[in-house]
Amino acid sequence: MLNKSKCIKIGLISVLIVLVVVCALALSKKGGKAEFRKNTDSKVLSTWDMDMTPKDKVIASWDSFVKKDDMMYIYDGGMIFKWDYKSVDYRPACDNPTCDHKGDSCSAFFGDKYECVKYYNNHWIFVEKDDNKRYYLGYCDFNGQNRKRVLDISDDIQGLNHMIYIDIDDEKLYLNYNSVINCCNDDGEWETKIRFCVIEYDVSLIGKDMSYSREILLCDDDKTWHLISLCDGRLVTDVPGTNKEIGVFGDCRLYYMNDMSFETIKGSYYVQLLSQGRYVSQENDGLMLVDNDKKIRLDDGGWGVAFCDDKRIYAINMYERQMKYSEDKSVMPSAEVKVYDYEGNVVDHIYLPKDYSIIGSIAAYDGRYYLTNIDKYGGQFFYVYDTQNPDKGWKKINRGY
Repeated sequence: MLNKSKCIKIGLISVLIVLVVVCALALSKKGGKAEFRKNTDSKVLSTWDMDMTPKDKVIASWDSFVKKDDMMYIYDGGMIFKWDYKSVDYRPACDNPTCDHKGDSCSAFFGDKYECVKYYNNHWIFVEKDDNKRYYLGYCDFNGQNRKRVLDISDDIQGLNHMIYIDIDDEKLYLNYNSVINCCNDDGEWETKIRFCVIEYDVSLIGKDMSYSREILLCDDDKTWHLISLCDGRLVTDVPGTNKEIGVFGDCRLYYMNDMSFETIKGSYYVQLLSQGRYVSQENDGLMLVDNDKKIRLDDGGWGVAFCDDKRIYAINMYERQMKYSEDKSVMPSAEVKVYDYEGNVVDHIYLPKDYSIIGSIAAYDGRYYLTNIDKYGGQFFYVYDTQNPDKGWKKINRGY
């Protein structure tokens, strides 16, 4: 299971032929740089008062876990749950005893109208869609209360059948989406394309009569592009169609956002950017830690990065498990997590619960590991593993409703 948040943000988009009067905006290269038409038209609805200054990230995760007042808050399956260390179940973060936790009246519930929800600095940042299919960027408190729409971004998101994601870097929001458009080619003929677009929002400039949004990357293609990772002014996308042989990984592209110049990472399935210019690449030769000219092999090709922080890389063998799971009568390998420092040394190694499936999220905090899981029978559970008491194994906790 990989990050981006995003099981590396890869999903299937069903192609719909739609009439959208948008001309082709083709990717062009000049001197190793990519140039795109800049076009955003988001409308200000309110002020952005949330503090975007980066804070120490004490919980390493997929941005789905937060600790507040000795309570863990977990975003799982469209609901914010809470759990303390003495509870036998984890329950919705809604204190109304009569609430059925199924509608907008529940402060912990995020229904289908929320395209994505991401934790940052004691808040959940979201993209919300209303009944008129207009999109809004906003945020709320860590427990789901005080939801606030700040920008109407409907005109920023073009096409239909959208898949939308949010990333945060250097106090800025990066929204990326895939959609289906009908565009005009060089011969004047209309054809269906899949649009990949990345938009930067500097929310500190909202309400200051300054430009607060810009389109930094746009590509219309026959294949689906994805934003894989973003960190320290860099972003990585895949390059679909570069894997010509079965079982051989394609290429990824590493962009530098100051001028959108890029370099190609050959034969890489997935790249997780790290601080100080480093990254981890999942390649045919294995899981590789790259630090400038130094390249360290962490493990074999069945491993990928679950998440990372400023000191540790958390790798998981989900790729191998997914391949085995798809084979008839195969033996499912044990799910493992290996933790590496930035020198490539293994500093921790744990096995996940036996019934752990390929669906869920995982976090690490203060000597404990946390895991949400949907098992092969459809049951949904929460697990805790204490590294100070490894003999007790994983504590399995039921949903509280």
